[in-house]
Amino acid sequence: MTDTHEFFGLLKRHGVSRIHAMRLACGVFTHDHPPCVVERLLQTASSDALPIMVFVGNPGCIQIHTGPVRRVQTMDIKGQTWVNVLDEGFNLHLLLDDVASCWSVRKPTSDGDVHSLEVYDRRGECIAMFFGARKPGQPESTAWRELLRSIDGVSA
Repeated sequence: MTDTHEFFGLLKRHGVSRIHAMRLACGVFTHDHPPCVVERLLQTASSDALPIMVFVGNPGCIQIHTGPVRRVQTMDIKGQTWVNVLDEGFNLHLLLDDVASCWSVRKPTSDGDVHSLEVYDRRGECIAMFFGARKPGQPESTAWRELLRSIDGVSA
């Protein structure tokens, strides 16, 4: 691959779902994590003022946020755990209890490796993707890579 967007074509060409690809590439290009890493990633990005990209979608649209996240709060509401970003201009409400798996992913590109954290529900659907903020043609930040490396130590 020369671009992260080519990943979608690879999945389609080989008839593989995203979650199946995560499992097939485990230990080489992917690493699985417990759901709690989402909160840790957002809290660390917030405390380090690290700009990130967040992709959240459904069949009708994709919301993309690029920039820092400032106010991250975890809340227990009626016995359910929510991880929230409550910033002016960007809100994210993720029901942590519905997260089945999280995967750190390394994709080789012409700009160097690009790393992400992908979040999946119990049906194997990708519900959110987190990247370090970057522009095409630029390598990703060392700080983003270090943040992802720090969550690799989290045990399931």
